[in-house]
Amino acid sequence: MCLAVLDGAATSVAAWALGYPATGAAVASAALLSVHATTGRYRPRRDLSVVEDAVPLSVRALFVLVLAGIPAGPAVIGPHALEIVLGFLAVLLLGRMALYALVQRYRRVRPAARRTLVVGDGPLTLHVIEGLQHQRALGLTVVGRYVIGDGADPSPVGEDALDLRNAVRAQAIDTVVVVLEETPGRYHDAVARACVAGRCETLMVLSPSGLAPATGAGHLAGFSYIPLRGCGGALERLAKRAFDVVTATAVAALIWPLLLVCAVAVRLEGGPGVLFRQRRVGIGGEQFVLLKFRTLKPNDDLEADTRWSVDGDLRMGPVGRFLRRTSLDELPQLWNVVRGDMSLVGPRPERPHFVQQFSATHPGYGLRHRAPVGLTGWAQVHGLRGDTSIELRARFDNHYIDAWTFAGDLKILMMTVRSVLTGGGR
Repeated sequence: MCLAVLDGAATSVAAWALGYPATGAAVASAALLSVHATTGRYRPRRDLSVVEDAVPLSVRALFVLVLAGIPAGPAVIGPHALEIVLGFLAVLLLGRMALYALVQRYRRVRPAARRTLVVGDGPLTLHVIEGLQHQRALGLTVVGRYVIGDGADPSPVGEDALDLRNAVRAQAIDTVVVVLEETPGRYHDAVARACVAGRCETLMVLSPSGLAPATGAGHLAGFSYIPLRGCGGALERLAKRAFDVVTATAVAALIWPLLLVCAVAVRLEGGPGVLFRQRRVGIGGEQFVLLKFRTLKPNDDLEADTRWSVDGDLRMGPVGRFLRRTSLDELPQLWNVVRGDMSLVGPRPERPHFVQQFSATHPGYGLRHRAPVGLTGWAQVHGLRGDTSIELRARFDNHYIDAWTFAGDLKILMMTVRSVLTGGGR
């Protein structure tokens, strides 16, 4: 909040000093706040560095200031324009330096630092623990180390995950640091699921021999780490939810004649029971009832819950095939979005039977449930739907969650509309 106030105030003053009209100053401030919010610059971070922020911050600020001044023309370029712009950048950087220093000072002296558990077994884990003990400005206090998969005959993955989850809750752990190189690969998914279930901050320390990601990574004890999170922080999740409700309601109000036509067509082809209801798994593993236009009548609930695909089923009539091909059968899920079961964008929800099956056989599948499920998603707009690779779907979905931005959601929605209009719905 302090950074947002700083950015908004500094941009408004700079625009006023340059001679921008009131609307131009307001546009510049709103644009810079939007850019920083959608790129994650207001998210809480463990490592705070003005040096790393200086170049991207300056580029964004200059771009926004220039763009907002275009309508005013050359009139805004006065004899002191360069001094004003340099002063504007200095205020942004020095303000951040002061705020970062205050945050780091608070983290060092606060009586209740975040209780931290380090997962791993080896010299790198010990180095990370030592680094955390020295880097008090990170605000993390190591209270223990957890070794998973130790011994010649390790316990099943699920049991170790449950033990870790119990340890996190029993010790009131706030942050879990997972040293990936010294945690057996087959346990990574279980460890992450346990941390997500324990609702604690999770930092995944990357291998020193691996490639560091270009964006989204921080630095801890000399190594890159990626925060394991859902869709942004509290404010971003609130904004995403508000956008979902407003957009879903507006779309439903706009296309209600289409919904009515689909419902009548389904009723004429297959009789009563226009809507098909099916239990799906949402965020945090919670189940909900998903709505669709019925495209065929299953023999019983067992078939509906356990049959993977109905493509090519002779019981499906022309209306059902058309609805599936155009994805119009998904439109009732707008109500699921309004009700809060789903988001417009997120990993597609699956049936409990298949969630259990895929979680046991595909690493990372269970991590999809740390974010709200969606009507469309990153995997779907890249053709990963129906009878396609589950492992690839999990990778695409987890990449979406790890790199989530509001701008990314808008991009996926536009790609979805393009896919539906060009006949790529199914």
